[in-house]
Amino acid sequence: MADRLISGDLGGETPKSPVPFLEVRNLTLQYKTAQYLVTATEGVCFQVRESDRLILLGPSGCGKSTILKAIGGFLTPAGGWISLHGKEVKKPGADRAMVFQEFDQLLPWKTALENIVFAIRETRKQGRREAVEEARRLLKKVNLEGFENSYPHGLSGGMKQRAAIARCLALKSKIILMDEPFASLDALTRQKMQEELLELWKDTRFTLIFVTHSIDEAITLGTRIVLLSPHPGKVVDEIPVDWSRINSQSHPDYAGLKEKITQILFKDQLDYVI
Repeated sequence: MADRLISGDLGGETPKSPVPFLEVRNLTLQYKTAQYLVTATEGVCFQVRESDRLILLGPSGCGKSTILKAIGGFLTPAGGWISLHGKEVKKPGADRAMVFQEFDQLLPWKTALENIVFAIRETRKQGRREAVEEARRLLKKVNLEGFENSYPHGLSGGMKQRAAIARCLALKSKIILMDEPFASLDALTRQKMQEELLELWKDTRFTLIFVTHSIDEAITLGTRIVLLSPHPGKVVDEIPVDWSRINSQSHPDYAGLKEKITQILFKDQLDYVI
């Protein structure tokens, strides 16, 4: 993890609006196995403000990824609802882009550049020349300049995730949904990707909903952290992160915040990995 997590100009509270940008209300999600009907989440409620960086944090099996898929429109709630700008989310849309944990999210027969060009031209009426120029700019933004003509099999895990993030930015989505995208990376690459994600957010101020089971990653990336209980997932607390004060892991507020989150998650003797 980086010694310097954040700087004061990156964070701060986003003014509240009368209608929540995105709202999850009494969300119950279920899925079927060969033998059972499993309830993944039960009565989950939270709101997301525009340009928020909201983290879903909890133990494995608490429904974090399932909630993210429902926000993406890939799952139909068994109860409750999800609304974006006051309209119920019923299906996937270009206003919500996803980055998964797996590296193989790119079209393997297209170069990094062509993957981004494809995303631009499929979602927007834009000529090829303009799409190529924008794709080059986005790849430069995610530090992939010089790798435009590389195919996915020739990119490292971190590079593939950078390209996937560039593709999300190309879609001009209102919300970027990230499902433990750095979990499979080595520690140094993971730290670098966290820093780059914060720089991208500073530049474009997209709305981020990020799933993790790492407390350190949650504090590093989030302006708010929603804590979920074990299966079935329920919201047990919501913790704000004050970026203007917590700017280093050595800062006493950082240690205090991490301890607070740990105590909440261990309150019921949870088998939780920090």
